[in-house]
Parts: sequence; C-alpha cells; structure tokens
Amino acid sequence: MTNCDRFYKELNSEQREAVDTLEGPVLVLAGPGTGKTQLLSVRAANIIQKKDVLAENILILTYTNAAAKTMKERLARIIGFKGYDVQVGTFHSFANSIILDSEEAANYI
Repeated sequence: MTNCDRFYKELNSEQREAVDTLEGPVLVLAGPGTGKTQLLSVRAANIIQKKDVLAENILILTYTNAAAKTMKERLARIIGFKGYDVQVGTFHSFANSIILDSEEAANYI
C-alpha cells in the first residue's frame, strides 16, 4: 500500500469523490477541522500519480499560511520531495506574486 492509498482510506465518501475527480477544478466548501487540507493534499498526489502531471503544474490556494505550510508538509509525506514542487500558498500571496512579477504593475506602484 502506498502512502497515497493510506491517506485516501482515511477520507469519507464525499472527500473521495473530490479526490477521484481528476479533470477540472474542484471547489471545496467545508468548516474548520473537516479535512480540507487532507483532501486537497491527497487530490494533488492522486492527479500527479494518475495523470502524469508535473507537481509544479498544480496550484493549491488556501486562506492561511498555516494551512499552506501544513499542506506542503503533508504532500511531502504522501509523495515525497515532489510534494514541495506543488505550488501551495494563500490567495493573497499568490495575487501578490502576480503583481510583483508583472512589469505593468511594477510601473503602476
């Protein structure tokens, strides 16, 4: 049994449905402590393994730095060092990186 399988077995049926959706985006709406970080980590690992997608081509956005850090660590536990290549961050840090990388935005500031 792989690490991904072990983490997958811990999910409930609704979470498994989201993980098994390999095409397109998935919106996860759930309260605190319901397993969103686990679900998104396992989904990213599942996509990488089953669709032969490069880890650096996956973007996961969350609201808190703590959740982003936890997700990176969990991805590394599930799929190894490739987990650190997944782009994980907050909505705000992602938007800020776009602004900082944009020449037009740099001239605007």
